Amino acid sequence: MKNKLIPLLAALLAAPAMAAVVQTSGIGSATPAANHLTFAADFEANTNLDNPWSEGGLRFTAVNAVGNDNGGCGYAGEFCVDPGQSYSEAFSGNYFAATGLNAYLSIRSEGPDLNGIEFAVDSGFASIHVMWQTWLDGVLTGNGKLSMGPSAIGGVLGLSDLAGFDEVRVYAFDSASDNTGFSAPAIDSVRAFTIPEPGSLALASLAGLGLAAVCRRRR
Repeated sequence: MKNKLIPLLAALLAAPAMAAVVQTSGIGSATPAANHLTFAADFEANTNLDNPWSEGGLRFTAVNAVGNDNGGCGYAGEFCVDPGQSYSEAFSGNYFAATGLNAYLSIRSEGPDLNGIEFAVDSGFASIHVMWQTWLDGVLTGNGKLSMGPSAIGGVLGLSDLAGFDEVRVYAFDSASDNTGFSAPAIDSVRAFTIPEPGSLALASLAGLGLAAVCRRRR
C-alpha cells in the first residue's frame, strides 16, 4: 500500500493548477462565501495623492501617469463634476487614479498571492470602458474588458482565480475597441482575498488517508 501511494502523491504534487480568471460585476460578486477577506483599501488617508501608495497589504501604483492630481479631479473628486457630487456614485471620498498614454493602475499584493479582488471603477472619459490584466510572477495570466456605462456612475469589477495572481492592472480607454492609447482609470473601495487551494486540501486529505492505511497495515 505504501509503495503504491508514493508515486500517486508525487504525481499530484507535480500536477499544475488548472484555473482561469473569472470576471464578474457588482458588490460581493467575487467575494467567497467563507470569510477569507484579508486585504482592503479605501485611500482616505492618501491626502497627498502619493504614488505609489500602500494600504491594507496592497501596493498601488499609477504607471505612465501624467501629473499627480487624480485625473485632474483633485482630492476626493471635489473639482470633477457639479458641486456636492462625487467623482463616481460607486466611490466614497478619496480614490486612486491615473491619466496618460497607456496609463494603468497596478494593484499588487505585498504578501501572499490573491485568489480574488473587487473594486469600484470609473473613467475620466464620458463612458467607462475598462481593460484589465492579471499577472503572477511577471507572467500574464488573464485579461478582459468590461463596459460599464456613463462616467460618474461607475460600478464594481470583480476578478477571481483559484490559481492565484499577485498583480492586477486596470486601464480605461475611450471606447470598447481600444487596447492602447490615452487611458484614464480610477478605482476605490478595493477588497481582495486569499483562499486555501482546493488541490492542496485534496492532497492533504489523500495523504492523511494514505498514512492511516499504512498505520493499519503495520498493525
